[in-house]
Order: sequence, then structure tokens, then C-alpha cells
Amino acid sequence: MSEVIESRFAEELKAYERKKAELLALCEGKFAVFKGTEFVGVFDTPGAAYSAGIQRFGNDSFLIKPVLKEEPVERIPALHLGLIHACL
Repeated sequence: MSEVIESRFAEELKAYERKKAELLALCEGKFAVFKGTEFVGVFDTPGAAYSAGIQRFGNDSFLIKPVLKEEPVERIPALHLGLIHACL
């Protein structure tokens, strides 16, 4: 991932964290869309959030984030078990 994309992603995550308490109070379980520091809106499904982002920004990156109190832990077995560099 390029530094520009990583920087923008970090910026969008920070924007989400700043607005998280408000979003949890109003629309927990929905999907928020951010572009940079701009809050785009909240949508009922990830598909609706994606469609809105594509319609507004085209083929440019944006963040779709589920509005949840606790973040689920994602496990990628190959990484978790150290198999990413395994030679087969």
C-alpha cells in the first residue's frame, strides 16, 4: 500500500473515532462512510454504503466502517499460524 493511501486510511480511521460516540448513540449496527476527514453518511447495509461511495467518489478510495461498540478481532489463519512465508 502506498504511503498516500496509508495516510488517507489513517486519517479516515481517526475521523471515525472522533465521531464514534455520536454514531453509536444514533445508528449502531449500520455502516458509516468516510472520505478523508469528511463524514459522508450512514447506511443500512455494506452494499448501500459502497454504492453511495462509488456514486460520490467514483473509483477512488473511501472507508466503510461498521458502527460497533466493540471491534471484532479478525484472524487470518496464514498470518496467525506464521504460514505466510511457508514453502510448499
